Amino acid sequence: MSIREYLPNEHQAGFVGLRLVVKVGSDYRQKYFSFRNKSDEEKDALRATAQALNAEWNMERTLTQSIKERDCREIRRTSSAYTTGVSGVKMKFVRYHKIRAGEKRAYYTPYFKVSGSTKNVRFDKLFNIKQLGYDMAWHKAIAFYAEKKGFSSFSHLLERKPPVEQFYVIYRHQVSLGHQIPLRRLPNELDPKPVEGLVPA
Repeated sequence: MSIREYLPNEHQAGFVGLRLVVKVGSDYRQKYFSFRNKSDEEKDALRATAQALNAEWNMERTLTQSIKERDCREIRRTSSAYTTGVSGVKMKFVRYHKIRAGEKRAYYTPYFKVSGSTKNVRFDKLFNIKQLGYDMAWHKAIAFYAEKKGFSSFSHLLERKPPVEQFYVIYRHQVSLGHQIPLRRLPNELDPKPVEGLVPA
């Protein structure tokens, strides 16, 4: 509903005039324009005012919806950066801390992270891509997942391996969140040049 004009005896409370209703985001906005004791010229002026306000509110509604859709796309994009072709297996840089020279320092390693549950029993395990290599880490992660899920065969899951270049997307995303990930922590299979300069040397 946008603009409705109530004639005499149409509104249960006796109102005669215009009612403007526009939903902007989660907010319902409305405004009444009474025709009581108004001349025809004044009624036309109120109609024009209502039309102008209706256009303004609808423009704001469209803008709000566009921003919402953009944010939803961004959420899907960033959250999907970690996903692989297998539910329960994600890929990302995992941060851990060590004490060096009396200081607590953060270190990052690319992992496949396998998690889920079987018969209400949780399982979680990390597979180090730097140590194992990308292909072997994927194979071990899928084998572990299949074992926990009771799959007799998992070749179809192995075929869903994401490209190692997805770690470029993950790197950019995690750096944008404030993580200082050294380029040398990228998987060994990747050339660091596409993401150089994102983190101060």
